[in-house]
Amino acid sequence: MQLPLPVSLPVDETFGSYVGGDNQDLADFLRALSQSGSEWRINPAFSSLDNNPLAAVGIIGAHGKGKSHLLYAVCHQLAARNTSHIYLNLRDHKEWTPIIFDGLELLPYVCLDNIDAIAGIAEWEEALFHFINRVVDHHTSVLLWASAMGPNHPAFQLPDLRSRLSWGITYQLHALSDDNRLAILKHRAAQRGMGFSKQALMFLMNHCERDLPTLMNLLARLDTRSLQEQKKLSVAMIKRELGIEN
Repeated sequence: MQLPLPVSLPVDETFGSYVGGDNQDLADFLRALSQSGSEWRINPAFSSLDNNPLAAVGIIGAHGKGKSHLLYAVCHQLAARNTSHIYLNLRDHKEWTPIIFDGLELLPYVCLDNIDAIAGIAEWEEALFHFINRVVDHHTSVLLWASAMGPNHPAFQLPDLRSRLSWGITYQLHALSDDNRLAILKHRAAQRGMGFSKQALMFLMNHCERDLPTLMNLLARLDTRSLQEQKKLSVAMIKRELGIEN
């Protein structure tokens, strides 16, 4: 039985909506892994993961690169298979105590997002270190973690934690191209029932920060404005939302 998740995951952030670009191999690997559920070890495609002391996949990339999207997608797929798992965003660590890790090593999948948020906090680093040791000892869980920093970054002050995080497989996310961003924007707009002309799309891309969180936030604001004004999306509407004078 799936454990209750401490947050509600975005329903539209799935493998189907993920535009990987140069990161597609990682997305395909994670999709196949989560499709395998608890039976992943019998699949020779995952021998490299199983042969590690720690069955872990680390996803490294700056803010807005899509790390969380991949973890959400894994969780959605595991939920569809009724495979027990949990997602924790360690940016929320102030709402918890480190004992939140207790017992998680018994779950088939544990997804820890933004582990860099606890870097330099001794009690949290130690708790994560001991949790990873239990994952190794029990040989039950796959640990998926995401971070803006690699496992050897000095911000992680506990040397043993840096060592443990290096035991698994780590992937450095590549930046998305403008074509990738356009594809994501079109897909998310279509999900909202929003129609974008090519002219409006290009205007938006040329007058807005191109990181995904900023683009998605603007898309939501434009959707709200379109409903409020009862008008179709246009360059003029984008200008009004961005405060650009004609």
